[in-house]
Amino acid sequence: CAASRQAACSAGCIPIPWLCDGERQCPDGTDEQCVYECCFVPSVCGSKKVQCPGTHHCIPHWELCDRHQDCEDGWDEEGCPHQPCLPGQWQCRNRVCIMAEWKCNGIDDCGDSSDEDICAPCPPGMVRCDEGKCILESLMCNDEDDCLDGTDEPSTCGEMRGGAGHRKRSRFMRQPCNCLPAYSCQVCSARVDIHSGDLYWLALPPTPPLPTSPAHPRTPVPRLSCPRTHVPCRDGTECVAQEYMCDGEKDCADGSDEDGCAQLCDTPGRSGSSYPCGLGGCLNASLVCDGRQDCTDGSDEAGNCSVSCQQSCAHLCYPSPQGPRCWCDRGYQLAEDGLSCMDINECTEKGEGACSQICLNTPGSYSCGCLPGYLLEPDGHICKLTGPEPILLVAVQSEVLSYGLRSGREEVLLAADKDRVIFSLDYDLVERKVFWMDLATESIRWQDLNSGKKGTLVKGVRSDCIAVDWLGRNLYWTDGAAGQVLATHLGAAWRGTPEYTVVMDGDLDQPHSLVLQPLAGLLYWSEVGKQPRLMEATMDGSRWHELLAQGLGWPTALALDLPTWRIFWLDEKLGSVGSARLDGTSVKVLRLGWVQSPFAAAVCEGQLYWSERKAWSVQKLDKTSGKNRTVLLKRHGQPHGLQVPSQGIPKPCCTSTNSCAKNNGGCAQLCLPNP
Repeated sequence: CAASRQAACSAGCIPIPWLCDGERQCPDGTDEQCVYECCFVPSVCGSKKVQCPGTHHCIPHWELCDRHQDCEDGWDEEGCPHQPCLPGQWQCRNRVCIMAEWKCNGIDDCGDSSDEDICAPCPPGMVRCDEGKCILESLMCNDEDDCLDGTDEPSTCGEMRGGAGHRKRSRFMRQPCNCLPAYSCQVCSARVDIHSGDLYWLALPPTPPLPTSPAHPRTPVPRLSCPRTHVPCRDGTECVAQEYMCDGEKDCADGSDEDGCAQLCDTPGRSGSSYPCGLGGCLNASLVCDGRQDCTDGSDEAGNCSVSCQQSCAHLCYPSPQGPRCWCDRGYQLAEDGLSCMDINECTEKGEGACSQICLNTPGSYSCGCLPGYLLEPDGHICKLTGPEPILLVAVQSEVLSYGLRSGREEVLLAADKDRVIFSLDYDLVERKVFWMDLATESIRWQDLNSGKKGTLVKGVRSDCIAVDWLGRNLYWTDGAAGQVLATHLGAAWRGTPEYTVVMDGDLDQPHSLVLQPLAGLLYWSEVGKQPRLMEATMDGSRWHELLAQGLGWPTALALDLPTWRIFWLDEKLGSVGSARLDGTSVKVLRLGWVQSPFAAAVCEGQLYWSERKAWSVQKLDKTSGKNRTVLLKRHGQPHGLQVPSQGIPKPCCTSTNSCAKNNGGCAQLCLPNP
């Protein structure tokens, strides 16, 4: 072993920072026994970081042997195990070997997208980050990590400082025209969203030369170019998603996404007191014929404004350029006879936008309520969980993190071996155990969060997704290659032979994501084969049917929202977020540019959370509108499984149709519910 960088182990050599780090790397555990003097020397970097030799620079453990030089002398990449691929294979960034011909085939065969990130060349004037994304050259050395891996801010940036001794810090880079000879136009400025990777630029489109004179020189007007899923605002400063046009909310700073939306006057739920202007837009009836032009075209004045109201209106009458008209109080709409008013059922018309959980319609209005365990917020619409702070469990590389959804507090709950990747995970709220899929060993493992005890549930399996039935005491998983859904008992212990059963087989076309509804004894899964679809079945697999088969690409992440009785999915192929009622009706799909490579999803209160593998981040957005996207976590490692553990344990005797909840259903071994 290299004396200065490695330590001897019964199975070979290991990097020195792996000594006394709380994890056994040597089979005999000698790396965690105090036989090395390092065990008695406190680290200046703390327990979660290591020190680069001869410097005061500290790096996280997960940056060791990650194929990126983090210490200036490259110490963190020396003495690392290297497993070269066989002839005809190609090594991914995560060291997985794939067939060379699988590169650039449109499929993420590596699992970290490195086989696809290298395909398309960057446009002129741009550079590629190590993780694959292209950014503008002008964003290099601007004191901000525009690359997720920080490769745009290397240690050599100090040599690139200008004469004034400082670097540009602006996120919107103003440059002379012709700085980027790309896209057949002159790019004058550009901006990169570091969370989504979207590139926005202001460009001068090529146009035929026009006659000019010294007195009237021709000045080209820049335009904003947006991603295909977005449209530019009129002032040219930003882009908004197409779904946000004419939705009743001003998403552009200048409000141009709501201009010209004449149809808003006929939007269900709008009261009969709205007057349509001639050029679009709506006006409150009280402003019509008031002697002032409130519509931009003046269509709210003149005409027959002087004709007095003599109609038998149920509520009120107002003058208009077309003559007297009846109008209704708030919460009512004008009937077809033009005189009477009908109550608006806001619960139906506004849908999920009315209340986050329970909606009760009343004459002229409505009220919201919450399920047990929730409390109505002061706004009268949103329900929040009572009791302890809800947490999000996230698998990032070999660690499971706990993230407080109120405080943002992060904590490492468990850590597997460094060369292992925690893939899909779920949580048993009865015994407080975390279960996860370990692809390296083809096993499903667990750890008790109370005692720290670890174990193996079953070996010899591969799965994209696992799910725990905490009530029936079973664990389910999908096998996409075999086209199966399988299950085993949570109390099973590995004794050398597999102990599990095939729940469903035969007609399944690459089952992928899987979620359970233990109280009802139901399971839901997605299929990503030739005919993508969402499915529902009883937990014993005896009764299954198709929930949805239209408008799907690759629904790779599922989540249940039981308070609203809906199922959510993220579609990797279409870049969309969708939801539907659990009977397959009321389908809603939002196409959003930042949904790129979703792996797992969860819903809590009014937010949808998901792990984004390409962006190496965990993000959230408003589950109803798709707005207010926020990046919660961004690490130098791919996030995979995530889960929001339920609060408390419902009483199965009163609320459940899960036939295995009591005495294991009378079964000696495995009990599968059939409600």
